[in-house]
Amino acid sequence: MTLTLTLRTQPPAPVLATSLIPERLRGLNASAVAALDLRCGGGTVAVGDLFEVSGAGTEEEKLVLAGDLRRFDWIGAGMSRGEIEVPGDVGAWAGAEMSGGLLRIFGDAGARLGAAYPGARVGMTGGEIVVSGDAGEEAGAGMRRGLVAVGGQTGPGAGLRMLAGTVIALGGIGAEAGLGNKRGSLVSGRPVRPLPGYAFATRFRAPTLVLALRHVRQLGLTVDDRLLRGSWARWSGDRTELTRGEILIFDAEAEETD
Repeated sequence: MTLTLTLRTQPPAPVLATSLIPERLRGLNASAVAALDLRCGGGTVAVGDLFEVSGAGTEEEKLVLAGDLRRFDWIGAGMSRGEIEVPGDVGAWAGAEMSGGLLRIFGDAGARLGAAYPGARVGMTGGEIVVSGDAGEEAGAGMRRGLVAVGGQTGPGAGLRMLAGTVIALGGIGAEAGLGNKRGSLVSGRPVRPLPGYAFATRFRAPTLVLALRHVRQLGLTVDDRLLRGSWARWSGDRTELTRGEILIFDAEAEETD
């Protein structure tokens, strides 16, 4: 049985939700989960004071967090396996430093999605994050491996100091994306002006990207068929680093002239 936490009252202060990941709740029944404490502002609050808890942590390792969770930060942070499904919005730092598993957010995500902890340089090292709505600033900052896929737009600074990995924003990546990118890939489904540290390389059909887009479609995002058929402009950079990173931008103008 899937473990489900349904929010019934908003917390009085922002909540640190790092303990709400499948591997930490495995083997716990509903009563044990409800008794767990979460950091809330300068104090603590029991899970059961905020959520209605049903099911139990099982071998299936799937957790559902339902409700408006914009006051809950660090959901899925440090996750290494299993699946978290959030049918709603979440706060900042969701999926920070994930190393495996799947985090699916059917709403908007706050800042630093899949990013590095404060003061650290390495963010996600594996796993997949899928957001149906928009994401805040610096999504994927410090990524080493893994996938962040956003159905809407990302805020400014996506892919900041990426080492590797992939950030896909079907609705477009925000300004100043890919600053300090070493070997990562940023994908924008809408026109964007790359930073001066990026140089235009080529326009091409992108079979590997098509496979990635089909994969995120299977994970629940709506991917326009034009993105699968069309060509992409590749910009290489950041020249302040190794110049092995890339920004791929959907070439709508080329599609119109075909």
